Order: sequence, then structure tokens, then C-alpha cells
Amino acid sequence: MKFFRYVLTFLFLLSIQLLQAQTFVAQTSKTKVATGETFQISFTLNTNGSGFKAPSLNDFEVYSGPNQASNMTYSNGAMSQTLSLSYILAPKKEGKFTIGPAAINTQTGIIRSNSLTIEVYKGSNSNNQNSQNNNQNNTQNVTPPTTQDVGDNLFIKTSINKSKVYLGEEITVTFKLFTRIDVVQLNVTKMPSCDGFFMQEGKVNNQTTENIDGVNYLVAELKKSFMIPLKTGEITIDPLEVECVVRQQSKKKARDIFEQFWGSYENIAVKIKSKPTTIDVIALPEKGKPENFSGAVGNYSMKAQLTKDKIKANESINLIIDISGKGNIKLIDPFKINFPEDFEVYDPKTTEKIVAGTTGITGSKKFDYLFIPRYQGDYSIDNIGFNYFDPEKKEYIVIPSPTFSIHVDKGEGNAANASVYDPKNKEDVKVLGTDIRYIKTNDLELKQKNEFFFGTIKFYSGLATPFVAFIAFILIRKKKIEEDQDAVSVKSRKANKMAKKRLVIAEKHIKTNDKDNFYIEISKALYGYLSDKLNLPTADLAQENIAQILKEKAVTDTTISQLLETINTCEYAKYAPSAVSGDLNAIYSKTVELITAIDHELK
Repeated sequence: MKFFRYVLTFLFLLSIQLLQAQTFVAQTSKTKVATGETFQISFTLNTNGSGFKAPSLNDFEVYSGPNQASNMTYSNGAMSQTLSLSYILAPKKEGKFTIGPAAINTQTGIIRSNSLTIEVYKGSNSNNQNSQNNNQNNTQNVTPPTTQDVGDNLFIKTSINKSKVYLGEEITVTFKLFTRIDVVQLNVTKMPSCDGFFMQEGKVNNQTTENIDGVNYLVAELKKSFMIPLKTGEITIDPLEVECVVRQQSKKKARDIFEQFWGSYENIAVKIKSKPTTIDVIALPEKGKPENFSGAVGNYSMKAQLTKDKIKANESINLIIDISGKGNIKLIDPFKINFPEDFEVYDPKTTEKIVAGTTGITGSKKFDYLFIPRYQGDYSIDNIGFNYFDPEKKEYIVIPSPTFSIHVDKGEGNAANASVYDPKNKEDVKVLGTDIRYIKTNDLELKQKNEFFFGTIKFYSGLATPFVAFIAFILIRKKKIEEDQDAVSVKSRKANKMAKKRLVIAEKHIKTNDKDNFYIEISKALYGYLSDKLNLPTADLAQENIAQILKEKAVTDTTISQLLETINTCEYAKYAPSAVSGDLNAIYSKTVELITAIDHELK
């Protein structure tokens, strides 16, 4: 009996200890905030939990959250764990608001946090100005790191499928960005030149991961090109240069308990570039080279056909040659065909369908030869063989062509315009109906003999027009030069145009339902537009700076709020795609309306 009493007492004391040990605390970074000012609330649990239920946040704009983090510590032989969920909020209006308790499930049941009281007052320009000045001071104190600082975590690598190729052989060149840090924004500042190459842009792959020496990297293809060398020798592919804005943890001392727990971060501009790559291009072998080698390199097939093989003289007929395959098909020239002398031949019409996919350049090229036999008889067209060099087999391939036979009957038509042909002598040809001019029977516009154009109003008007046009051109050109000297003004005027170009890419992702890349392009469009319009470097595009500058330029609070909401939606989609929902078309339309509204309100 005493044994059961001891057991019950032990369980009772243990449950009390467990209840006392479990804590679920709500904290806020600020208890008094201005309208439009952001602050953070967090809910910290010192044990395992699940089924978190947030309090009502209807009086606040939720810019971020719930953001989850966990921390495990080991001290004096005991291990402890904390779970924290946080939100970034901004009040919608003035007043005193209470954020109710949050709830979460633990091993002992549901526990609730304490409530929080937030007092919201009307924001002043001076407070916002001080906040902006602090942000600017923080930015100025940040020294952009050198390439060596991020070299192991962020770099560009040039990848080629072959370093030694034949003249005219296709190679694949891919520029990849490898990163282990958070890249906020990326801008290609210098593309590699293609001197000595014919280049066709290919389709880049989506983000992947690669392991280099046991280290995993997030990899994004920045540019993929299919390049065909046009000369022999060593040809260097220049570097691709990129300017990135990366988010790194700040080395500054934490200002409050939240920065101690979460850490503070800052955006830093970094310039990186790939290394030059050299390609060794060798000449095609002379052994086995056909006399009429076309210069085609790759793997091809040919199809040739006549539209008809029996016609009458002076009727047209077409010879169509279709080349298809993989390689430098873009560089294949029209065929030199030996047509009979009695054929009137026109320059061929060339049509092509070239596709640069993920594996190389493929497609077809069609040559349409129109010719007209002038005399009756039987004719033939031969020696249309096509040849190419196969770099895989390292040999020349000759595709023979059939001989085309054409039967031409005597033509029909007006005798006055027909050709008279003496089969005994082809040079004895004369054309009837053109030896004298025909009599004109319609009305003629005749002028008096003493009427002159010189000295008339039309004469002097025509004489003055070039001078007037020249003076107008000088004035317009001078005004344009003066406008272009103001780089900030030029950049601002082109901001809307550049934003529309970026939105075109986003619209394409809607059709393929590619949500990840859609939100990335929307973010690029907004940040790029604001950077150009407000003349801000990308590293300074913090939301506080954007909001303050737009407010100073008389942009309405509603427009600013919608802008920040759209930016945050794009940020959520980048780091937590499953947490973002919504109609892509609606978000696209909203972004277009935002850019239009800001552009209108800034004028």
C-alpha cells in the first residue's frame, strides 16, 4: 500500500515539475510603434510542440511569418531545446491593440502564451527621416567584400562539352552560378563576346544542386550558348561578369534580444566573373574531302523533289531541296545547280526552322529554286549531291541525289508575244511584237512649251525644305544631347520601358504555370524599376528606404502599401513557395497597375 502511495506521489511531483518547466512566451520588439512602422513579435516554447495556432492579427499587416526556428543546447550533461515562431507586422491604423495568446500542443496538452499590448501613434516625418538616416549610415559603414571573401561560397564556372573541336563543329558553352549563400538580386553586367564564333542562344535549365569536393551548391544556369568556330587556332571565350546582392549575417553587435536570437543581416554588393576559357579549333582533314565540299559539319539528311516533271514551255516549275539535321545548319549556303541553258532560273528562296534546345542546334533549311523552261524538249537535272563532315565519325559523308527528268511540251499563248524557235539553230531567235511602239489611245497630259517649273512656288518650297529640315534636326539633336547628359533623368525615363521588358518574361511563366520563376521575374521587375526610377543602387533597396523616398515624392500610402505587399509576396515565394497562393494573372495585373500608378504619381 505504501509502495503505491510513493508511486503516486512521485508521478504528481513529476507532473508539477513538467508543467513548471514548460513555458510558452510571447514577446515583441516594440510596444509603441508609429503607423506604417514594422516590428516583430515572437512566440518561444522551451520544449517540443506542434499544431501552432496563431492569434488574430487583423489589425496589422503581416509582412512575414510565421517564421520558424529551433535551437538546441547541451550544457552540464543536459540537452535543452527551444522552438520559436515569429511575425513581422505593421499596424494599419492608430490606437491601442491587444494581440491575444497563441496556442500550441505539447506532450502534456495545449498551452497558451501571454497576450501583448501594442500602442500605435501617428508617424512623423522626422521619425521616418531619422530611420532613413540610420539605414543610410548602416549602409555606408558596410564595406563590400572582395571576391576572395565569398569565393568559396559564390562563383561562376564556365562549362564546355569539348575543348578541342573541328572547324565548324558545334560546342556547348554554359555559364553556371554556384552559391551557398542567399542571393537577393543578380544582374549580368558584361556578356562574353563571340569573336571567332557563330553563336546561338540555348535554353537554360532550372535550378539544380551539384556536389563539388563533398560540398553541395545551389546551381543556376545564367547563359547557355551553342557556338560554332569560324576560324582555326586557339580561340578564347571571355568571362561573364555579374553583380550580385547577397544577404549575409552582420558582424555588428546585436542591438536587442531579437537580433541576438535571430541574428541581424545586411545586403552587400559583390562583383564576380568567370575565368576565360580557351578552345582549340583544328582544320578539317584533307583526306577524303569532296571537291564540292559544302562546309556543312554535323549530321544531316537531304530530300530533293520537283513540283512537277511534265509542263509546257514558259510555265514555271520548282525544285525544292530540304536539308535537316544537327550542326552548323545555319551556315549552309544554297546549292550551285547546273540547270540546262534553255531554263530561265531565279535566285532560290531560303526558309529555315532552327531550334536551339538543351542539347544543341537542330532544324531544317529549305531551298526553293524557281525556273522556267523556254523551249519544248526533254531535259535532265543531275549532280545535286550533298556532302558534310561528321565530327563523330571523323569522315566525310556524301548523300547522292537522283537525276530529275523534265518533259517540256510546246507552249501556248499570244503569237505576238511568243518566241519563235528554230531547232536547227538555237541562236536564231527573234521576238515579234516589239519592233515598233504601239499607238497610245488614252488621254495625255501635255504642257505648254513656255511653261517652266523654275521660279514657281513649288520650286522655292522644294529648295528651302532641306535647309529647314537640317535646322530642325540640329535643334532636336541638341535637345536630345542635353537630356542624355543627365544620366539620372535618362535612367528614370527608361525605367518604365525596362520594367515592361522584365514583365514580358513573367507573363511567359504564367502560361507554363512556373510559379517559382514567375515570382522571381516580378521581383526583378519591381526592384529594377525602383532602382532606375529612384536612382538607387540595388544594395540600398531596403523596404524602409523605398517607402520613405516614395512618400517624400508624394506617392500615396495606398500605392506604397500595395507595393510592399507585392514585394513581400515575391520574397515569400522565393523561400517558402508552398506558403504562397493566389492567381498569377491577378498578381501580374496588380504589378502592372502598381508600376503605372507609381510612374503617374511621380510625374
